[in-house]
Amino acid sequence: MATTICLLAASHGDSILVSHSSEASTFNLLIDGGPAKTFGVGPGGRRPGPLRIALDEIKEKRQCVDLVILTHVDSDHIKGLIKAFKTEGYLSTLAKRVWLNASSNISAYLSEAEISENSIPFSTGDSPETSVRDGKTFEQLLTELDCWRREVIVAGEVITEGPFKFTILSPTHKDLRKLHCIWPDETPPADTTGEANDYHQSLSDLLENDEFFEDPSFTNGSSIAFVLEIEEKKILFLGDAYASTIVGALESLGHTKENKLVVDCVKISHHGSHFNTSVEMLDLIECRSYLISTDGTKHGHPHKRTLARILNAHPDNVIYFNYEDAFKGVLLGSEIVSYESRLRSLTNGIQI
Repeated sequence: MATTICLLAASHGDSILVSHSSEASTFNLLIDGGPAKTFGVGPGGRRPGPLRIALDEIKEKRQCVDLVILTHVDSDHIKGLIKAFKTEGYLSTLAKRVWLNASSNISAYLSEAEISENSIPFSTGDSPETSVRDGKTFEQLLTELDCWRREVIVAGEVITEGPFKFTILSPTHKDLRKLHCIWPDETPPADTTGEANDYHQSLSDLLENDEFFEDPSFTNGSSIAFVLEIEEKKILFLGDAYASTIVGALESLGHTKENKLVVDCVKISHHGSHFNTSVEMLDLIECRSYLISTDGTKHGHPHKRTLARILNAHPDNVIYFNYEDAFKGVLLGSEIVSYESRLRSLTNGIQI
């Protein structure tokens, strides 16, 4: 038996395939789909991107995608999934179950009126492979496919899907309440969008002058985050969740600095943004392998301050990236000897 985690090359976004193989079968979990080019590259997405290639391999093995989790609705997580559902023979056929906290089921959960402006558009008409399903919302499509049960995934739940056990840490009821409004266009807040990185600063200076400011994006705060358990292994998937939400959830489970959550891997929140990984959160986690999904082209991600916080949490921690260039130039010359071996790229995923 083996479990493999593959961080697909999803540009500045997230698309993660977790596969657990036993003698009897393989269970495939897909977390997010990255931006549109993760599925198809070039005009009309004609050339297969990494998500399409991964799904082709699943098809060749005559497997399915047993569970698809859309952590939240930002374009760098959802657009590739929509493309994969839009293109005939892919997720519309392969996906058996979908978790999605859409505006409509959040409204029902909150006993509030539905906000039609927040429906997720499915039709873009930009591909020759677009099916006759054009004109539907994404939620309508999933309902017709009978793979989405409209339940809200909320902190405190423990859910079993196939061989996996999920302990949900985010979002909270409070996080979902923030989403009950007309969602603005996806324009990142000014204080989190600067393209300049912080690589000119030393790790020691970043730690000495460290102050945590939390991500203000309410869509990021609505991210589905969870501890995934399989046999004796645990993996912490954080989406783009708030650090404070994760701290609250872990403390409610009885975790403290003296009784840390012990996991085999942590997928770091929000592509390594220093607005989503706090020292307070790291103090509640015991782990040696951290995963960051980004190509390093947007918003200064990964922030060196985040790397400093992780590297300082334990002298043996290793941070893995799904792009070799994502951490290029992050270390000063005086830091290379001490830290170079602890920043690594993943080529074929990580097996636990």
